[in-house]
Amino acid sequence: MARRPLPALAVVAVVVLSVAAFAGFAVAQEEPPFVRGEPELDVYVPDSTVSPGTATELTLQVANDGDVDAGSDARRDTVTTARSVVVEVRARRSPLVVETGRFAVGSIGEGAVREAPVSVVVPADAEPGRYSLDVRLEYSYTSLSAPRSGVVQDRTRTRTESVSVTVDDAPRFAVRTVETDVQVGDAGTLVANVTNVGGEPARDLSVELAANGPDLALGETERNTARIDRLGPGENATIRFPASVSADAAAESFDLTGVVQYTDPDGVRGAQTDIPVGLRPRAEQSLSVAVDDASLRVGENGTVSGTIRNDGPAEVRAVVLAVGDGAFVPRSPRYAVGDLDAGESAAFRFRGEVPANADSVPQPLVLSTSYRSAADTERTTEATVRVPIAERRDAVAVSALDSEFAAGEEGVLRLEVTNRRDVELRDVELRLVVDQPLESEFRTTVIPSLAPGETGEVAFDLAVDGDAPATRYPASVEVAYTDPDGVRVDGDTERVAASVVESSGDEIPIEVGVLIILLVIVAAGAWWFYVR
Repeated sequence: MARRPLPALAVVAVVVLSVAAFAGFAVAQEEPPFVRGEPELDVYVPDSTVSPGTATELTLQVANDGDVDAGSDARRDTVTTARSVVVEVRARRSPLVVETGRFAVGSIGEGAVREAPVSVVVPADAEPGRYSLDVRLEYSYTSLSAPRSGVVQDRTRTRTESVSVTVDDAPRFAVRTVETDVQVGDAGTLVANVTNVGGEPARDLSVELAANGPDLALGETERNTARIDRLGPGENATIRFPASVSADAAAESFDLTGVVQYTDPDGVRGAQTDIPVGLRPRAEQSLSVAVDDASLRVGENGTVSGTIRNDGPAEVRAVVLAVGDGAFVPRSPRYAVGDLDAGESAAFRFRGEVPANADSVPQPLVLSTSYRSAADTERTTEATVRVPIAERRDAVAVSALDSEFAAGEEGVLRLEVTNRRDVELRDVELRLVVDQPLESEFRTTVIPSLAPGETGEVAFDLAVDGDAPATRYPASVEVAYTDPDGVRVDGDTERVAASVVESSGDEIPIEVGVLIILLVIVAAGAWWFYVR
């Protein structure tokens, strides 16, 4: 029997049904299945141990362990992600003080962890023990997603978790500066107390202080370490560090940071860091020097006297003043003042001379002051003062009292000798030097002593040639003397003048006068014998 061909209509129907089936399968593949679930947030504090009297930053961890209740596991992120998570930490019924307010951590997917710092202050009187912090979590999430039916459910949730914080009783320390003799520009000792303010003893303590600036040094560097054998609860120990402050530093507090390493009763090595320590140095030592009087003159000995004052803030010892190089040459360049308390003054006096080639103008005088500070360190300061220097003058002034002579006459040249110095001159020797037509047989004389400003008188014999013309003739007087220090000084040569006048013709020579007197006497004697 021959086959009959399928009707064309049947073929068409089969094709249409096949196409529709495949189209429906494709649509089903494109539309995702529904899913239902929620995030599960938990809070942790990995390091939850704090100490009394500290400000601590705790690390808060928020973890998400999401849960899918139904639906496709391939779409679990849709319902397990917590969005816009806001965290708020509160300390209820606890001595702890939370300083961090509300903060956002963003979205947290399943299996993810977000960390956030939380600042917590632990009062110094907080009792050791375990305390709870309430952590409030606010977030939103999608609880149901059914794309085929177009259903999506979003929710907002608030939940509170608790975390435990332990206030321990471990050793902890306070470091306080109790004394220092360090001054600006000087070195000294920093004395500090280390106190165990914890509840357990500590042993094998290593205390390190570090300066937080370049102007302070603890010995050779900016840090130094001291050791303590043991400190029980409430006990303290004194430690000392060498310290120095640069000269250009201000007299203000310096910040230091302390670190204490220790061994607790269980033999565990611990450390407390970032301990604040302060140091206020004393102001820089100041000494002032003033010249009160100066009697200086070119080519003469003189004195410089004044006052040195300790302006503080501390006492100084073994104070010595020294004169530097200059126009004034002291007999002894150093003057020992001794010890000076703060605010105390002392007088000083230098004797010396001004060289003959110096200028008679105010001259600088450098005075250096050396002393030992309160920290027993050797210090030196310098001050420059100005001293007046008077013009050069002769030590001895010589002037003629009666200097007129007649030609051919012999007489006496009388001179006034004046001490122009401010000190006594002894063994003042004067030597007369004359040339023709003047002559003198005794040319040297001595004055034993001349007080300051005193005038003495000396005389020299002087003869004038008979044919000497009438005029003024020079005579030189060489001067030498002994100063108060016993030094023989050759002074300047003084000049005087002898005036020669013409002899009068009416004058009777001396020989004739004497002869006449003798004749008168003889005649008188003869007459007396005759009358008798």
